[in-house]
Parts: sequence; C-alpha cells; structure tokens
Amino acid sequence: MHQHDAIVRAALDRIVVALAEAREELDALDAVADDGNHGTHILAGATAARAAAADAGEGQALAAAATAWAAEEGGANSLWGAMGTAAASALDEGPVAIVDAALKALESSTDAHVGDKSIVDTLAPALGDAHVHLERGEPGVDAAAHAAGVAEEAAVETAAFEDRFDASTPDLGYPDPGASSSAVILSAIADVLAELD
Repeated sequence: MHQHDAIVRAALDRIVVALAEAREELDALDAVADDGNHGTHILAGATAARAAAADAGEGQALAAAATAWAAEEGGANSLWGAMGTAAASALDEGPVAIVDAALKALESSTDAHVGDKSIVDTLAPALGDAHVHLERGEPGVDAAAHAAGVAEEAAVETAAFEDRFDASTPDLGYPDPGASSSAVILSAIADVLAELD
C-alpha cells in the first residue's frame, strides 16, 4: 500500500473523531455571529473525505478525500478541499512542496488575510511555520507538532479580532470557528504523524 494512503486514512480517522468531539463547541462559536453550523459542516466534510479515502485506489487517497471534502456545503470545506487537492499534486515532491502547495491553494481560494478573523488566521501562520521547520531539515513529525501549536495559539488570538467581513457582528471576544476547527484538524494530523513515526 502506498505510504501516503495509510497516513491520509489514519489522519482522516483522527480528524473525524476530533471534529465530532468539537462539533457542539464549534457550532456554538459559529452561532455568535452566524448560523451556528460550522462544526456540523466541517465534520460532514471530513467524514465525506474519510469515506472517499477509504475507497480510493492506490496512491489516490488524498486526492479522492480532497475532492469529496470540497463537495460538502460550507466555505471551509471548499478551502480544505482545495488545499488537499494541491497537496495531493505535490506528494512526490516532498514535505516542503506539499506544505507550500497547500498554502498557495489557501491564498488563491480566499480573499481573507491574516487579521480578518477567519480560517486564514490559523492556517497561514501554521503552514508558514511548517515550511520553515521543514526547510531546516527537521522531521515532518516535528514540523507538524510545531504547526499545530502555532495554529492553536492563533485560533485563541482571533477572539481579539473584529470581523472584517461583518464588523457589526457581536463576535468580538469569541474565537473564529473556522480558525478553531483548523487548529483541531492540524492537531489531529500532528498526533497521527507522531504515532506513525
């Protein structure tokens, strides 16, 4: 079996479990300023991705998962799908290329920037941090652990941001749900990489 396939499947298993545990909290965060379904949507996306990865042919787990994830409702799902598709196309080029492809896909898929109170606030610094550690030649498992830590901190910090896209919303003081769910996802990936190491 293709090594990447095993990692992708294990990571998606863990992501689904972690998002299921966080779903109510994420929906509640989303309800502060929006329709309160971010946790439910992102869990549906990850669940569809897991099913697609399980059925995928050899070497296709990540690409299949990304396509399925993007097809689920919700803007964060299309972002994760886009990042996964980009990462899948760089699989043979090594960890730095994978991280850079995901970051590039993130940037081209949304007009949000760091500080706008969105998923970008965790993913941009976390992927950038992973790039730095991998460029130094550090093992992927260490880079992932660092990136997850950066994401967690960044997600908490979004509580202090005003929502650029809707400044009238009452979510000041609450972390962004997309930023929070992406920290959950990155932590799950880091945990799986640590176990498989």
